[in-house]
Amino acid sequence: MSVLHLKQNVIVKVVVTEEFKKDFRKELERQLESAVGKARELKSSLARLVIESAGIQNPTYVESLKARIEEERMLQEAIAADLREKIKEVDDLLPGSVYPYTVVEGLVDVGVGDNLFKKIGGIEVLIKDGVVIEIKEGT
Repeated sequence: MSVLHLKQNVIVKVVVTEEFKKDFRKELERQLESAVGKARELKSSLARLVIESAGIQNPTYVESLKARIEEERMLQEAIAADLREKIKEVDDLLPGSVYPYTVVEGLVDVGVGDNLFKKIGGIEVLIKDGVVIEIKEGT
């Protein structure tokens, strides 16, 4: 019998605890600091480019660089805004509630006669303080 090894998405949910909130908030704040720092660096790079581009003979090249830098800066600012919202969301979580934390990729073996949709869809893992407390298949 042939068996295929397929990728599947596994939804990881967390039972909210004060420890989880503290750790997750800390990680989000670290990511926020990084995004804000990158946006600031890009803004500075853009200013330097404007000053240094005075002697460049190819204005199309300079405008292209400016546009790419500005696009990346705006992306970092959007990431920062999303992270600020996520931090507010985490602050409002109630202990004992279930929070959809992330999606990870897993593998599943599929063979002849298996229901493909049940095999690759709807797997959920529930954790509390990092410990798996429940696995739901085919939800």
